[in-house]
Amino acid sequence: MTAMHSIKPIARPSLRSMLAAAYLADPSDRLIAPVGADTYSTLFSLIPVALAVLREAVEIEPDPAEVMHWYRATRIAELGHLTAAELVALGRAEAVIAFLRSIRNDRCE
Repeated sequence: MTAMHSIKPIARPSLRSMLAAAYLADPSDRLIAPVGADTYSTLFSLIPVALAVLREAVEIEPDPAEVMHWYRATRIAELGHLTAAELVALGRAEAVIAFLRSIRNDRCE
């Protein structure tokens, strides 16, 4: 009889490591669309949906501490007074991404 090996869940990246990855992302690897509840596609790969939100946020805010605070604690009035983290947990990352893109587009005009 052979021993059964338990299946270990894949470790999810920490928010801090995703924030670092957002700042290191290749600018040509643009976000494309959500793929299920927890994944987002880019031109070159699949990434966690929280990382997709953080990648949009770092294009607006250069300070990682500010992005982390915004993601976890700042309530977004236009999105029901929920934080980005709460919205991502509720499966509403696309709304957060659209919100961030509208801010970025307003700054570029």
